[in-house]
Amino acid sequence: MQVARSSYYAWLNHVPSKRNIDDQGILDYVIQLEEAHNYIFGVKRLVMHVNDDTQYHVSNSKMRRIMRENNIVASIKTKRKPRKKRKEEIISKNLLLNEDYTHNFKPGYANKYWVTDCTELLYGINNQCKLRLSAIKDLYDHSIIAWMVDDTETAKLVTETFKLAIENEYGAVPEILHSDRGSGYVSGLFNTTLSAEGVLHSMSRPGEPGDNSSIESFWSHMKEEYFRFYTSNTKQELIDNIAEFMSWYNNERRQSTLKGMTPKEFRNHASKNIA
Repeated sequence: MQVARSSYYAWLNHVPSKRNIDDQGILDYVIQLEEAHNYIFGVKRLVMHVNDDTQYHVSNSKMRRIMRENNIVASIKTKRKPRKKRKEEIISKNLLLNEDYTHNFKPGYANKYWVTDCTELLYGINNQCKLRLSAIKDLYDHSIIAWMVDDTETAKLVTETFKLAIENEYGAVPEILHSDRGSGYVSGLFNTTLSAEGVLHSMSRPGEPGDNSSIESFWSHMKEEYFRFYTSNTKQELIDNIAEFMSWYNNERRQSTLKGMTPKEFRNHASKNIA
C-alpha cells in the first residue's frame, strides 16, 4: 500500500486526544437523538440539547463541523424568508401591532397574550378524511395551553377551546386573545364569550397572515417535525398522535427563543424567579 513503516506504527500506537474522544461522544449522542426523531434537528437545536442534556459543550461552528464530517443533514425544510409586510393606512383591531408595524409577540409574563388558530389534519388509508384542530398558544413561553378537535371548524369548537384554556390555567384569562378573521372567530358566540371574561379580541388585518405568524409557525413545526413521519388510519389514532406531539412540544422541545429551554421549563423557571 506504499505506506511507510514508521507511519503505520505511528497510526497503530496513536492515542486519541480529548478532543477526539469528546467529538465521538457528541457524535454518538447526536445520531441517537436524530434517529429517535427522524432527523428533525438542525445545528442550533442540537447545540441546545448537547449543552443541556450531556456533559459536553459545543458551539454552533463545532456542531456544524461534526455534522458536515459525518454527513448528518436535518430532514426539515429550510426556513423561508418572511414576506415584506404591507403598510396599511387603516389598521383594524390588531392590538398586537406596534406603530412601526412590528408585532408585540413578547409579553412580560404568562397569560397576558394568547393566540389561537385552527388547522386541518388528514387521516385514513388514503388520507381521505379530515379533522380540524383548534389550539391556543401563550406567547410568553410558547406553550400550547389548550387544544380540541372536531370534524369541522365551528364557532362552538373555537369557543370550547377558549373555555378549556381558562380551565387548564386555573381560571386565568389573558388581557388579549389574537386570532385571524375565520368564521368561528368573528361569530357572536365566540366574541360574547370573550367579552364575558373581560378579554380584548385582537384580529389579523385582512390579507396579512403574518399578523398571526406566531401560531402559524407552530403548525409548521407540528407538520414538518411530526406528521410528515407519522400517518393515522383512524380518527382516534390521529387524536392520540396529536396528544403525543403536544406533550413532546410542551415538555421536551427546546427553543432558542426560550434560552434553550422547553416551554414548561421556561414557565417553571419564571415562576421560581418570581417566588
